[in-house]
Amino acid sequence: MTLGTGISRVTGFIRMALLASILGMTTRELADAFNLANITPNIVYDLVLGGVLSSLCIPVFIEYLSTKGRDEAWHVANSIFNITLIILMLVSLTLCFAAPYVIKAQTFLSKGRSGMESEATFLLRFFIFEVVFYGFCAIYTGILNSFRHFTIPAFAPIANNIVVIATVSIYYFYPSRYVLAIGATLGVVAMAMIQLPWVRKTGFRYKFILDLKHPAVRKLGKLAIPVIGYVVINQLGLWVVNILAAQVRGGISAYQYGYIFFQLPYGIVAVSIITALFPSLSEQSVKKKKDEIISSVSLGTRTTAFIIIPASVGFAVLSSPIVRLLLERLRFGKQDTAMLSSVVFYFVIGLFFFSLFMLVLKVFYSMQDTRTPMVVAAVIIGINIAVDFVYFYTFKSDVMKVSALALGNTTAYLIGALAVWLVLRSRLGALDGRRIALSIGKISCASAFMGVCCYFTARIVEKTLGVERLGGQLVQVFGSILVGAIVYIVVVSILKSEEMDSLKRLILRTFKPSKTGEGKNMLRE
Repeated sequence: MTLGTGISRVTGFIRMALLASILGMTTRELADAFNLANITPNIVYDLVLGGVLSSLCIPVFIEYLSTKGRDEAWHVANSIFNITLIILMLVSLTLCFAAPYVIKAQTFLSKGRSGMESEATFLLRFFIFEVVFYGFCAIYTGILNSFRHFTIPAFAPIANNIVVIATVSIYYFYPSRYVLAIGATLGVVAMAMIQLPWVRKTGFRYKFILDLKHPAVRKLGKLAIPVIGYVVINQLGLWVVNILAAQVRGGISAYQYGYIFFQLPYGIVAVSIITALFPSLSEQSVKKKKDEIISSVSLGTRTTAFIIIPASVGFAVLSSPIVRLLLERLRFGKQDTAMLSSVVFYFVIGLFFFSLFMLVLKVFYSMQDTRTPMVVAAVIIGINIAVDFVYFYTFKSDVMKVSALALGNTTAYLIGALAVWLVLRSRLGALDGRRIALSIGKISCASAFMGVCCYFTARIVEKTLGVERLGGQLVQVFGSILVGAIVYIVVVSILKSEEMDSLKRLILRTFKPSKTGEGKNMLRE
């Protein structure tokens, strides 16, 4: 699952790089039009059914699978499938006709961007039908996960990325907006359909069953109310970002691309750590082993910090060189690099707080507490919206206006991470705070030293080799990363970081496995 998630993030990153290079960002209206139209189906899907399907289908289906048998479970699955299909088809058809108003609702504060609105409306009339296939994905994933099949759902987004990469490549040679419209839609279709053979292996067979009075369907409806509230709050925050970003040419694209940069280390590193810890946390919570929960929280926090803090420092210091190396091609110019690198910088300085927030939320979920995350998320989105408006209208330049939205995200999750940590501390008592503080202190010190070395390495390469050509850019980025990695490892070793010692033991045991119960000890460490 981690491998699938990692490949999905990387291919998603390649997809973004191609889109940015071929569509540009600040010089053409098409980039913002594509990104606005492309993200709108996600917003619509989440508002209508997304949160309900992803959060509630699995527990309800498993309940019937384990207590009522497979026949009854398939009856429930088909009822949910058909209800989902009908609702999402009606929503898609309605919004296809109402596409101009959907786009206008996100661009009404923008001036002189009628070309972008027109292109976005055209694309949305195709993209909006992705909503139906997002619903299929959620149900298929729910069925597969219920049978403990996690691999295919983790790999499914790769199919979407590959189709879109092919689409953008074709568009480069045949620049028709129909290519983008049809190709991007087919990517979501591929993501859904690639799961179907494995879904059928579980025993699922489609039947037109529409049992609205079934207890499971009624239960799903009742449980959906708080989830819908949570989703509406989250999507409100994204809607506000789109309204503000649309006022700046390239703003929507810069924010979306910056978020992909921001999510790359989180998706590969932090998600893997959180996923690995969650089963243990759930078991410890069921058995009410508070000391072990605290130990797991401590381990997760320190391990996340050990990788995420230096990664965020490196990303921040090298934001301009990295963006220039990866994206400054074809229609993506120096002005685009300046805007996007600034957005990336303000995103990644909050990367650790975002990761910590997500880790602590998982702790609450492991304790079967869904109310606390919902309340905290509502507060965070409220703070995010407020600071977005303040920052956006405080800064004057276009670059800083878009960067302000990334800074708003960082501010909100800084406050959110502190809030959920304090709430968890009040629930469990001390959270191994002294040990965590000591580890984060050493990691931060090493990361700061690493950041200085990365900065000067990048500057030396720029002055000696120049960075106008690809060779110099490669040396600048990878040379700085290599120097930074060496410096970080040396400094944390000198500071005797226990996470570094654990990593050394893990590597040694990987190449020289022990015979008796050391494997279990290694997992505990």
